[in-house]
Amino acid sequence: MNTFHHFDGRHLRDGETIYRVLGRVSGKPAVRLDRDGAVTEITLEEFHHQISLGNVTEGQEPVFNDRVMTVEEASEAEFRKFLLQRVNRLRELGVIWDRIRETLSEDLKNEPRFAARAAKVPAVRTIQNYLKEYEAKGNLALCDKRSQSGNRTIRYDELFRETVLDLLEESYLTSDRMTVTALVKQAKIRYLREITKLDPHSKPGPCDRKAVESVIDRHIPHSDVVKRRKGTRLARKETLQAARFQKVEHAYDRIEIDSTQADIWVIYDGNLIRPWITMAVDAATGFIVGLRVSLDHPTASTTIAVLYQAMAEDDDAFFDRYGIKNRVRVAGYPLTVVADQGSENSGPAIDHLLSITTIELQKNIPGHPEKKPFVERAVRTLNDFATQLEGASKTRQISSKDRHDIAKAEACWTFDEFEQKLQIWRYDVYGCLPRRRVQSPLQRRESPIESWRRLSDEAYVPEPPSKQRLAQIFYSIAKTRVVHKYGIEIDYIQYSSQKLRDLEQNTPGQLKVEVRVNPASIRDILVVHPTSGQTIFVPCKDPDLPDISTDELARIIALNRRDSDEALSAHEVMAALIAGKHHKPSKATTKGVKERHAAQRKRRDDVIAQQSSGAGSAIDSDDSHRPAIPVIAPTARNRINARGR
Repeated sequence: MNTFHHFDGRHLRDGETIYRVLGRVSGKPAVRLDRDGAVTEITLEEFHHQISLGNVTEGQEPVFNDRVMTVEEASEAEFRKFLLQRVNRLRELGVIWDRIRETLSEDLKNEPRFAARAAKVPAVRTIQNYLKEYEAKGNLALCDKRSQSGNRTIRYDELFRETVLDLLEESYLTSDRMTVTALVKQAKIRYLREITKLDPHSKPGPCDRKAVESVIDRHIPHSDVVKRRKGTRLARKETLQAARFQKVEHAYDRIEIDSTQADIWVIYDGNLIRPWITMAVDAATGFIVGLRVSLDHPTASTTIAVLYQAMAEDDDAFFDRYGIKNRVRVAGYPLTVVADQGSENSGPAIDHLLSITTIELQKNIPGHPEKKPFVERAVRTLNDFATQLEGASKTRQISSKDRHDIAKAEACWTFDEFEQKLQIWRYDVYGCLPRRRVQSPLQRRESPIESWRRLSDEAYVPEPPSKQRLAQIFYSIAKTRVVHKYGIEIDYIQYSSQKLRDLEQNTPGQLKVEVRVNPASIRDILVVHPTSGQTIFVPCKDPDLPDISTDELARIIALNRRDSDEALSAHEVMAALIAGKHHKPSKATTKGVKERHAAQRKRRDDVIAQQSSGAGSAIDSDDSHRPAIPVIAPTARNRINARGR
């Protein structure tokens, strides 16, 4: 009977079946497995193949590492792995633990990657825990889990939040004599009295100082937080200093932008996706002046599209398409835009927008959401609305981890229906929701729509930019071209119009002009008149050319090498679209990511088809020509099942 070289102890999964790896069989290339006492063998080649697929654990416990570490996690894992390798070597030499820790410090000093951490070597007990967990779970145990610690739930219930805000509304804005200690005492007394009235047998939630401070941090502007932290006299001084940099008095003085993944699963092309939402909020009125829903992670193009919505008025077709009742046309020229440090808020396109406008972009400090409290409050309110819909990924009662499978089973709203619901909520619900004085920089209790109309009547609303000005701002790629009899060619696409031909005929000699290109669309360009400076919209010569972005065109050209003097026809672009050459190559490895990428590609193809069949300027939003979608109650519990999935 064959015996093992040595006991292995790892686990191998085959679908839902888990085997214990007993070890390598002596005398032949095979590995013996055990499942509840039933022993079987597989070839060594097959075992190595299962390891490459990630179906074999790295440690003694049946825990499979199905995720990729972040850069920070990988760096920390390398550090811990280096420590464990040195510890095992020293233990084999018989070195005691106290001496091991001293030797580790010297080894770290001689290792350039970890020299900075030589002064603070982990304690002996910590290193022993690293060894124990690594033996049980493998490399997965090397991940730093400190970021997962702490209480991540809200410290208070809804009644306590309203109680604290009521007290702030009554006293905090009108008197500087109220301290946090007094606020905690009054809030606790009133909260316990109110909860006893509602239900004498109910158990009260947290109502201590930390809960009060949490309400203040999450729900009032930073100027009032300064009062709480620094005291009245110092707070006044710092508030006056801050006012020298920015004081919100008028609409569009301050626009805050943020992106979040919606707490809901929606259906697109038979796949379950959690959409991304990017919104812009005006600090003075609290109005959501820009809202964009997408399947892709936000990019610089998403931020620019939301800023365009904030600066351009919505037309009747927009309100008709979504069935919005409160048709309030909100638009203006922002003075300051506040955003976080994400990659979607930087890049050449953002730099061009800032250079051609007087807009000031302020980057928020990471980990400080209170620096942009208005958009954070709008995001929280939006997610509260989303958790009331079928398919919500979490609720107030159930966490996202426990509700994951339930949410997927409940999912019934399509992507378009969810987008319509958000737009209706934006105008007809959130737009009519009054803000507390303590949450408004204007210290007035009024809804965003009421605030906008009042400021409009008082001439405290900036004029929106004209369509021509918007085109100059958002057509961000500048080139210089010579005008020929056939027109202008840019990236193998030819553009021509009657005005351009007249300009070429009336100009003696060679005519060089400045051309502006919209990164989101190749359907038309802007040509700047060489003498008057006026801009001319010039469409592409082929009316059947699909409405794609410059990045998508670049990918098509890269996969279709061609002569430098040969133009690209609409037929060739359509063929490339059908072949999917305009999409970024997908590096998905798991089923879920593959489905998400497939839905994103399908969504982009649908948008291109809608844009290409519609009329109007390319600076319109990519959904501007979609017909209205009636929102009806779902007839099936989960529409994916109805589609045969």
